[in-house]
Amino acid sequence: MQSPIRTLLVGVGTRGKHWARIMHDEPLCELVGYMDISEDNLTQINAEFPAPDGALFTDLDAALAGVEADLVVLATPPMGHLEQATKVFDSGRDLLAEKPLAVDLGEAVEIVRYADATGRKLTVGLNFRYQEATMAAKRMFDDKILGEPSFVQYTYWTNRDGKRPGINKYPLTMHQPMLYEQSIHHLDQFRFTYDREVVRVSAVTHNPPWSMYADDASVFALLEMEGDLLVNYFGTWSGETKQRWFSWRTDCPEGAVWQREMFRDLAIVRKGSDTPEPVDLPEQESLVDDARAMFTDICEQLLAGVDEPVPSGRDHIKTLALTVACEESSQTHQIVEMAEFYARHGIPAEWL
Repeated sequence: MQSPIRTLLVGVGTRGKHWARIMHDEPLCELVGYMDISEDNLTQINAEFPAPDGALFTDLDAALAGVEADLVVLATPPMGHLEQATKVFDSGRDLLAEKPLAVDLGEAVEIVRYADATGRKLTVGLNFRYQEATMAAKRMFDDKILGEPSFVQYTYWTNRDGKRPGINKYPLTMHQPMLYEQSIHHLDQFRFTYDREVVRVSAVTHNPPWSMYADDASVFALLEMEGDLLVNYFGTWSGETKQRWFSWRTDCPEGAVWQREMFRDLAIVRKGSDTPEPVDLPEQESLVDDARAMFTDICEQLLAGVDEPVPSGRDHIKTLALTVACEESSQTHQIVEMAEFYARHGIPAEWL
């Protein structure tokens, strides 16, 4: 693959607008066209970040046939990803897909298998891994500066107005919106930051009576991870105030790593102390600069010819499987053993 990477953006709605900006700013990328079913969306994005003449499409087949592209960025709702990804791979392009790869685990596995069968590269937009606070915390745990983590409390409490302008509307009616649109990022952060897999999970999903969402907008979960690490998780989009409350605390033998604000404000509290020591972090525009860092990393890996660039589709299957296991636990009121879950859902052992 030659630099810059010729890239087609599919989906220029709320999230796609961020991608258009990122792609225009990225020197390793050459934007070759936009595709969206809405002509209004295409007109708006083309006015701000122009595509080449004749490179606006309302049909995916026409877009894939009409431009010379090496990579497709898929910023569409996950419900249509299987059909879209199959067309991308059949056209000979690599794919970066927004998460989740699908809301159906079987479809996600099929996408990964199809990428392998066609010899194409597949990455997934797990941009929360690239938050400065998350990367700094991961370095601390990798270096064991406070010893091995023992237990975790993660609280994400917010009121997401799913009807306000400039926000994706499809979560209002989708299946398990909190779990598959938001909690999936948090579950992925646990796997990435601690570099451990979940052994078993117990979870309950819930929708309060005042929720604007058609399906459950809250997730309660207890995750038992490798190395006897326990994670107590709560996340909601339907807190009944406008006040946000965020805390991610990890206790270790020599103290705690504590993130006190969404996307920033990381601190260490030493053993025997009650005084947080702030960790110096670079400034980062939330949900843009982390995606920007991820996209640059993926471009560099593609240009270097990495066999399986990360965040990979294969690795994402483990996060998605954990997300689906949370839903299953809520439905059955049973603890889910992940090894049995993987086998039952036909996830190849070599992917784990």
